[in-house]
Order: sequence, then structure tokens, then C-alpha cells
Amino acid sequence: MTTIEKTVNSKNRKIIFLFLALAILIAVLSSLPAVQKLVQPMLQAPSRQILAKVSTVNGIRSVQYLILKVKDSSGLQIEIYQVNPDTLKQELRQKFDLTQDGDAYMTINKNSSNLALSDIDHDGHLDILAPSVDRNGNLRLNTFRFNSDLQNFEPYSQSSDVQPAE
Repeated sequence: MTTIEKTVNSKNRKIIFLFLALAILIAVLSSLPAVQKLVQPMLQAPSRQILAKVSTVNGIRSVQYLILKVKDSSGLQIEIYQVNPDTLKQELRQKFDLTQDGDAYMTINKNSSNLALSDIDHDGHLDILAPSVDRNGNLRLNTFRFNSDLQNFEPYSQSSDVQPAE
């Protein structure tokens, strides 16, 4: 082997070693959740999927609401639209983010659903029930009650002043 051949082989080995080290570095970095979370949005096309849809009429003025459970690249959201009865135009009124959660189902009257309406606080207005599951696998029942004074929905947490139905 000549000196020139040894130099070329040595350069080839350095290049191969450099690419091998780079491949190992990329493999290690891509396994880290923080890096995955940073890179994933760059690789995905924005998508929006409607998982469920329900509608209700609430309030003294009998306002019609359209409620959607939506999944996009950032996670789950509950979107509430007010429907104009004359034009049937839908105007976004509220949005509740459930970004850390995945979709889940619940059973109501022997039917499986991932979005439902029920009068949970017994005030005569239908409230929103939206089951989800967090990244640890814990099931959640996200509940949003209709506030007739404010004419909107708000997260519901049972307090001591609410009496259960008999």
C-alpha cells in the first residue's frame, strides 16, 4: 500500500466514523420525549378531526348551541357554537382545551358515547359530559354546566350547596 492509499483509507475511515457518530447522536436525541414533542409538529400536516357532535337548546331565550369534541395536533378541545335561528350561522362562543388528554368513551343508558348532554346539577338545563383519558391512563369525566345567568358553559365541580336528586 502506498502512502496515498493509506491517506485515502484514513480519510474514508474518519468520514465513516463521523457519520456513525452522527447517526447514534440522532438516534439518542430522537428517543427523548422533549425532542419528539419539538420535532413532531414540524413533520405533521395540520389536521382537525371532529370526534363527536351534539346540540342543545338552553337558557331563558331558548338559544341553540352546537357542541363539538375536536381532536387536532395539539390535543382535544370542546368547542361550543351558538346557532343563529334565522341564518343557521354558527358562531364560536367558547372553547375548552383538554390538550393533555386523549379521547375516551362512557356508557349512558347502555349506549357508548364520547360526548353527551345531561342535567347533572338538576337546574333544568342540559350540561356537557366529555370523557377523556390522560397520558397516565386515568379516566376523566370533564363536565361543563350551563350557567343561565351568564348564558354560557363553565367547568363544573360539585360543591356542598348542590343537593343530589332523590
